[in-house]
Amino acid sequence: MRQNKVLGITGKMGSGKSTISSILAQNYGFKVIDVDKEYHILLEENEELKKKLTDVFGKEILVSGRIDRNRLRTLVTADRSRFEILNKITHAFIFERVSYLVLEVLKGCHTVIDAALLFEIGLHKLCSVVWFVEAEEDVLVERIIKRNGWSEKEIKSFLERQKILESYKNLANRVIVNNFDIEELKSVIRKYLKEDGLI
Repeated sequence: MRQNKVLGITGKMGSGKSTISSILAQNYGFKVIDVDKEYHILLEENEELKKKLTDVFGKEILVSGRIDRNRLRTLVTADRSRFEILNKITHAFIFERVSYLVLEVLKGCHTVIDAALLFEIGLHKLCSVVWFVEAEEDVLVERIIKRNGWSEKEIKSFLERQKILESYKNLANRVIVNNFDIEELKSVIRKYLKEDGLI
């Protein structure tokens, strides 16, 4: 199932995965699969997934007949066991969609899979190289507030749940510490792309 020239990028929310993906797309012509965006498309368009989620979490997650991501997030944030059930349902759908994109739609292209839960979903199986991106917690919080407008309490709770991601660091080919400026980040990316045989 492994594809050549497929780079997996993982790490906590706010670590800079999307920034690195953008640099790879703009400067090196990589096609980017943003797994968060693909998940949102599935929530919008996949009737089987919608039915499974409403069967489990109830009709209150719907607004005008569509799944409301904020309602769903609030519901699962309040209860860890619900969060695990949500992941169990959604991961199979996400893996199927990303596999299709990598193996069919983008076959032969240099591709990036940008996913916080890369290993948990099993998407690392599609990658030839995996980079783990991290940053200091205060940097993460600041970035997420700026981008998502969440409260600090909500962010801390979310990051706490993402602590498990640290255990995947050892499974990655590279660890990139992204506390520095964009130009320095670009030079680190170039170096690793060459060393990993991706360019």
